[in-house]
Amino acid sequence: MAFSISGRKFEIWHASDVSTRDGLGWELWEITSSGRVLLIEIFRHDDLKKIDFATFASVDVPFEVIEILLQDFSKGGKDFIDYSQWE
Repeated sequence: MAFSISGRKFEIWHASDVSTRDGLGWELWEITSSGRVLLIEIFRHDDLKKIDFATFASVDVPFEVIEILLQDFSKGGKDFIDYSQWE
């Protein structure tokens, strides 16, 4: 999902990880003239039943951008997968 705020371009990527971590990630990237910069990751650990929030770049991020990331996460990221239902 790509969007612009205050003349800056951002993307939200969704990723699953089952090799080293078991869960889903939401990554916030900024698109600059130099390329893409990873700013924030929200990762939902389904096996641990916890959510990690990590930042990767020392950059000011407009609050509106954080709100968009959190809204996107809220649509599909808040609910852990219950593996007991799979057996």
